[in-house]
Order: sequence, then C-alpha cells, then structure tokens
Amino acid sequence: MNSPQAGIFREGYSAFYYLEYQLSDTATVALIKQALQQANRVAIDGVSVVVAFGKQAWDRLNPDWAPADLVPFTTLEGVNGHTSPATQRDVFFWIHSSSPDDNFDAVMQIQNAMQTVAELQLDLPGFRYHDARDLTGFVDGTANPKEDARQLAALIPQGQPGAGGSYVLSQKWVHDLAGFGKMPVPEQEKVIGRTKADDIELEGDAMPNNSHVSRTDVKIDGVGMKIWRRSGPYGSASEQGLYFLCFACELKRISVQLERMFGLTEDGLHDRLIEFSKAVTGSYWFAPSNEDLAALLQLPE
Repeated sequence: MNSPQAGIFREGYSAFYYLEYQLSDTATVALIKQALQQANRVAIDGVSVVVAFGKQAWDRLNPDWAPADLVPFTTLEGVNGHTSPATQRDVFFWIHSSSPDDNFDAVMQIQNAMQTVAELQLDLPGFRYHDARDLTGFVDGTANPKEDARQLAALIPQGQPGAGGSYVLSQKWVHDLAGFGKMPVPEQEKVIGRTKADDIELEGDAMPNNSHVSRTDVKIDGVGMKIWRRSGPYGSASEQGLYFLCFACELKRISVQLERMFGLTEDGLHDRLIEFSKAVTGSYWFAPSNEDLAALLQLPE
C-alpha cells in the first residue's frame, strides 16, 4: 500500500513557503531528476516539504503512466467578468514548519538545486494568522474533514493509478481588504456564511445561497465533495491575500467547487467572496506517494 507524503497531513505549523517552477525546455530528464533528488533531500528538523507536478512535467518525467484525472488547469470565465486564470507550472514545493528561518534554509536548498533546470515563477512566504484565520478575520478551513476522513478526502484510492498520492489545486488570491472591511460585520458574515467572532455556520434563512459556505459545501449523488484544505495567508503593506491549497482524491471534487464559485452551474449563482478576492494564479498538480516519488526520481539507465 502506497503511503502519502507526510507533510500533506502534518498540522500545527505557523510558517509556510510556496515555490512554483517552470522546467527548462532544454534540460534533459536526467538533469531534471538529479536536481529534484537534491531538492528533495531537505533534512531540517521540524520542516515538512511536499512536492507535486503539473501534467506536462509528470508526462515528461514519467511517460509510462499518469493519474487518470490529471489535466492542466484551464482558465474559468465566470459570470460578471470574474475569472480564475490558468498559470499552470511544472513543479510545486510546499514548505512548512514553525520556523521562518528553517523554512528559508529549506527554500534555499531547493532553489540552489532547481535553478539549474527551471525558472522560479512563484516565490511566496505565508503564515498562520491569529487562530487560523484568513486576513478577512474569518476562521479558515473550519469544514475540513477530521481524522481518518482526511485521507479519504485527500488521497487517490488504492487500485487506481497514483494511489496514495493526491490531486492538488493551488491558487494565489489577492484580497480587497479595504472593500471587505467597509461592510458591517453582519454583511461580511453573509458573504462568508459564518459568524466572524465565534465561527458558527449560519442556518436557515440567515444563510444566503450565494455565501462562500453555500457555494463550496456540495454533494453529488449523495456524496459530499470534501477536500483537504491547507491554505495559508500571505501579506505585505502593498498586497494581502491567501494562497489557496487543497488536496483531493479526485479532481471533480475541486472543479465542481470552482464552477459553483464562479457561477458556471445551472443556477448561475456565484460566490460573493469573489467580489472581494481575485484569483491571479491557478495550477493543478499531482503529489505522488512516497513510493511513486522515489520511483520517479530514479535516474534513467
């Protein structure tokens, strides 16, 4: 039975770092694998590293098989001019720990290895904000599955190509905190679908059908489309937002939520949260199991 990369499920960390690379067209598969081997040797106590691959990169490095659902991310043209752009890259590293300086050491080790075969196209530190809140002030990830349900939601089932691995979505979202903050708290709560202070889900008539909770809490044929969210806030004086990161056992669980958020389902409703936060990147990835990752990184004969 294949085992997932441990960092997918390690919780409690407060410092994050996200790296997205585009592989060089001229680098050989052998050179790329050598670089990935070096990048994957981070051995700093308390630092977790998860690596994942876009469809094109996976096919280039491992042409024999691919997870059944793996595709490049494509731009979603939503209602009222809202879009979710595709910026599909090749290789993704998620570094997280409780120490920004240890994260930095890991990032530099990865960058020193990867810069010989790839161009760094996203370089973003993130952090835990207060008690796991988004910068809007609302708790993030409340509906995440718990205990064994995490693996059921996040991991490709045994018997399928890529079993023990995970489909991944990453998106950088830029918040309009000033615009969101101008609304009274009760109106903010209608946008999110939860109370701000104590994180209680709105009920009955109090829950708008275009709240973030309403648009992302969905069932298909009686099955809840649960995903394992591992997002992290980021911010500076000039820009603030969320690096959305999630893991799923099937790509449909991710795509259906995006379609509902951007008004691309039959009801035509969109998630009001996208009026205050704009997606500026988007990539689908495959985070292979430990066993498949080890096999991938073997150098060709």
